[in-house]
Amino acid sequence: MAWHLSGAQAQPNACTALRRADIANVTIEAAEMMHLPSSGEACRVRGIARPVPGSRIGFELWLPREGWSGRYYQIGNGGFAGGIHSPSLQAEAMRGNAAASTDTGHRADAFDASWARGNPVALEDYGHRSIKATSDAAAALIQAYYGRPARWRYFAGCSNGGRQALVAAQRYPDDWDGILAGAPANPWTQQLLDFAHVQHRLHAVPGAYLPRAKLPAIQRAALAACPSGTTPNGIATNPPACRLDVDILLCRGGERDDCLTESQAETLRQIVAAGFQPTAAAYPGNWDSWILNSDPTAPSQLRFAIQGARYFFGSSSLIGASAPPDTAAWLDAGATGYDRFRARGGRIISYFGWADAVISPIRGLGYYRAVATDIGSVAAMRSFYRLFMVPGMEHCQGGPGSDSFGQSMVSPALQGDADHDVRLALECWVEAGQAPERLIAHRRRENGGAVTGRQFLRPVD
Repeated sequence: MAWHLSGAQAQPNACTALRRADIANVTIEAAEMMHLPSSGEACRVRGIARPVPGSRIGFELWLPREGWSGRYYQIGNGGFAGGIHSPSLQAEAMRGNAAASTDTGHRADAFDASWARGNPVALEDYGHRSIKATSDAAAALIQAYYGRPARWRYFAGCSNGGRQALVAAQRYPDDWDGILAGAPANPWTQQLLDFAHVQHRLHAVPGAYLPRAKLPAIQRAALAACPSGTTPNGIATNPPACRLDVDILLCRGGERDDCLTESQAETLRQIVAAGFQPTAAAYPGNWDSWILNSDPTAPSQLRFAIQGARYFFGSSSLIGASAPPDTAAWLDAGATGYDRFRARGGRIISYFGWADAVISPIRGLGYYRAVATDIGSVAAMRSFYRLFMVPGMEHCQGGPGSDSFGQSMVSPALQGDADHDVRLALECWVEAGQAPERLIAHRRRENGGAVTGRQFLRPVD
């Protein structure tokens, strides 16, 4: 589906003219035409928004010169943000969409939260204010460039970007028509505290560390506990139905790789209690990289836990930290607060990989159900908010399952229709009232060759 607006083509000098755009609390640093890899051009704008004293929110906006779809997409950030992924904006421009993203008010590695130390302005910018500042600046620049506003406005992101997407719908419901929230890191403060508790046990409690060599035995036991017929190709289709009794893994006699000591068993219970699924424990680059990684400088739960405790919560210890009320209020999307977004016709599609070892899929499912409880019924929930749980998919994409359904540049849709591409599914729901009853995910060979797997995804009731 495409909504091409009549006359939605900018004049050649319209891009450079944006350098002189007069927008309150916004400085335009650059505006230049860029050639797109497919064909055509886009105006790339870089600017700084300062909505409150002390803010310095960097943003970037790409505006296709010809064939604008009439849509605006704002793209979220991963981790602690701190940068802008220009290739994602270029990809949106190639789809005919105007698109923007923000550094959320600081420049840093996405696993570095040191910018938040003693800086509540930067923390609130990261939590939510940068979303609005970027959206407002983009709206003014779109009006100036095309002579009309965007017809449809979308926010799309995964991980912290998924959290941002939910926060956008709650805090700024009038700004958005559609929300795509992948693996939302929400509530972010509670996720960080979960990381801290697990990592404290792994690295500070004697004998509690879970060796990587034991992960295959854990995964085998977990899959064996699944109902018959629910583990095709060794992938659990409904992991919560797999009732692993951790006691069956206890070593009888000496310690071996196929069994756990009492202390290791308790560690496993704590990891599972945090919402991570042992049916995916042995996937390469999953639990071994994210949960059991002992390197505090590597991308991992340990690094998230240390950075969050130190700079978000002001604690020198992983254990005993708590989220200050303001921090939780700025960062987390609660289970209430969607009334206005829903009333004005807003739509949300969310997705989560059951094999995610970064953000807890159980917390994601629990949040969805908490919103349904607040709304009052599953039917009312499905009228504006749908969640797809993806068997065998890790964080945002990847894993042995069929993990590609158009949710990102690295996970393209097999076909350009609303059944295969989650972005088109959202657009069809928002723009034509056609709610998604399924998504068709696929998996490609490592070298990008032929499709090797396909699965039908149904929204959670």
